[in-house]
Amino acid sequence: DLNQVKVKLDEVLTGKAGEYREPLATLQHNMMLGTQVAGVYRDLCLQMVKHKYECDLQGARQHLESERNLLFDAMKTELLDKIRRLEEDSQSGDLTSEWWSDGVKGRKCNRRSLSGPEKKKKALVSGPFNVYMLRDIDILEDWAAIQKVHIFIIHC
Repeated sequence: DLNQVKVKLDEVLTGKAGEYREPLATLQHNMMLGTQVAGVYRDLCLQMVKHKYECDLQGARQHLESERNLLFDAMKTELLDKIRRLEEDSQSGDLTSEWWSDGVKGRKCNRRSLSGPEKKKKALVSGPFNVYMLRDIDILEDWAAIQKVHIFIIHC
């Protein structure tokens, strides 16, 4: 009996035992199929994660674009409202803003006044007007700011 057990054990170890080879082949085949199925499942999971990432990224981009457009519209509306109020103040004669001094409306600046020492000029105005004694450089800076806003609004 012990001899037969040793012989069968040797046959099993060497892979020659018929009654063990068939179940072993079945197990190896099932293992191979399981490995293939696991590989396909892993690839599908990776693909799903990749698609979810792309969807999240696209959603974030669309949200950013939407927020940017809302902010741009709010800024544009605010600037247009400020410009409208300044124009109304200018037309009504209520010149309380430094943006709309008489020098801003049509006064030309020459290079002499910028390069030489700045002198205060007396304004001769009749009527109920507020007069501001602004330096030419202040007027030019204000005018440049107004032009930048105007160009910005036109191009939008």
